[in-house]
Amino acid sequence: MKTWIIFGICTLVLAGCTTVESQKMRAERDQLLKNYEDLREENSELKVKDRITDTLLGKWKFLSLEMAESGVTQEVAEAKAALYALELRNLTLEFFEEKGIYHYRGKKGGTEVFGQWTVITIRYGDEPFPFIRFVRRTGPELEKLLFAATEDGRALGLSSAPGLDAARDVSISVTPDRLYLTMHGKMQSGPAGWVQSGGVRCYFERVKE
Repeated sequence: MKTWIIFGICTLVLAGCTTVESQKMRAERDQLLKNYEDLREENSELKVKDRITDTLLGKWKFLSLEMAESGVTQEVAEAKAALYALELRNLTLEFFEEKGIYHYRGKKGGTEVFGQWTVITIRYGDEPFPFIRFVRRTGPELEKLLFAATEDGRALGLSSAPGLDAARDVSISVTPDRLYLTMHGKMQSGPAGWVQSGGVRCYFERVKE
């Protein structure tokens, strides 16, 4: 009888140890999976930022300014965009890297701008979307130059036009020969995932040298 009691105690101890070890292994596995997912997301965002950064380098010439897919029908908003686009027709921007720091410089008539820039990503759902942030060194802020933004961040001075969001981040999309910068674009979830609509968009074409 005593032998059976000792055997039972040993069995319970072993079972307890097995349970503890099993929980420890599950915790380690879950942590490894989390680390993998974090690394995968980080690499995904890094790839997006690196691709945008590499493609953006170079000189760009302004093409047009318009209300972007916003459904805006207000004639005042569209007229303001068209009129301000005339003021930007001679604008050129150059994005370059120097000693590991990314700079921009631009010129519109007698107005010159210079500063630094960085590409960031903001996640909507599972997908990172690229935005660009500018740090002014000389001349007006680039948002003011490109979008005639007021002190409170209203592009073209508009405050109530449909399709305009309160966000001040500038989203970026770039191909080898086209650059699109959008201010006040709204992020919306749809059947195909997250998409951006609305806002005021600047178009540029690459200057081939």
